Amino acid sequence: MTNTPLTPSDPVDNLINGWAPLAHEALLRLAGPDACKFLQGQTTADFSKAQSLDVIPGAFCDVKGRVIADFRALLIDPENIVLCLTESLADLLLAHLTKYLMFSKAELTRISASPWGVTGCDAHRDFGIDAVSNGKNRAIALSQGWLIPLESQISLLIVNENADIDASINDQSLDHYTATWRALGCLRGEARVTAATTGKYLPQDLSYDLAGWVSFDKGCYTGQEIIARLHWRGTPKRRLYHGTAMMPCAFEGAKLISSTDARAVGSVVNAANHGGGTVMLVEAVESAAGNNVLIEKTNQEVTISAAAVDYLADF
Repeated sequence: MTNTPLTPSDPVDNLINGWAPLAHEALLRLAGPDACKFLQGQTTADFSKAQSLDVIPGAFCDVKGRVIADFRALLIDPENIVLCLTESLADLLLAHLTKYLMFSKAELTRISASPWGVTGCDAHRDFGIDAVSNGKNRAIALSQGWLIPLESQISLLIVNENADIDASINDQSLDHYTATWRALGCLRGEARVTAATTGKYLPQDLSYDLAGWVSFDKGCYTGQEIIARLHWRGTPKRRLYHGTAMMPCAFEGAKLISSTDARAVGSVVNAANHGGGTVMLVEAVESAAGNNVLIEKTNQEVTISAAAVDYLADF
């Protein structure tokens, strides 16, 4: 087994061609006439012109502008919305939002099933889809549910509750499929907030503003004043970078320190062990770019990319 982590040049077809449930992801359903109105006032995303089959990414923030959870919203229709988020935050977010729903004509519930990953050309063809031609931020309605293209050969599947579907991962283990899916997400720059990092980051720390996850002209939402002030009057001190380590070291939320003077320079946002190494997303100060830093307490070395993540705005 090599200790070289994945790179963007690794073909998806050679890694995980198939489909399987993603247990580290969860689904919430928001249903009712006020569903879009509620999300408009609670998230960084703009739902004012949302239409059926739109896919809208964004974040829920606290009053200090810190990200509680990120999400993808699938609008089955404007009154029936499915939120995909990190499984470790599903119950926390459900409890947090329920108190704000008391005066809204909408109900938030947890869906028992997980979303599925669909990867590789052959897998997409089995669903009757050419992944290359799919547009951004639009879902495709299938008999099995709704397919959300993330990039060429990689999609998220929200399975219809009545659909009968089994995993197909070509004799690979589910653990391997999940680890590779998470690593590919890091390579795409998908900064995911988890139970270890909820409430730690401003959207700008995770470059959500550059990815199009934050609307700066939609009006008020929770945390909006602080987030907007940084956008219009300040400069983010930290941005999102890729990171790699030549050994397994998945410590999400761990502090990164300078290897020369032990000064704090950032933290690990996401980490996916693969091939004996680790692919990461880190939020860091600009001076750490292109350098080797250390994970505090373990002293494991992490190499930070020379340039910040170049978002494609399609997560």
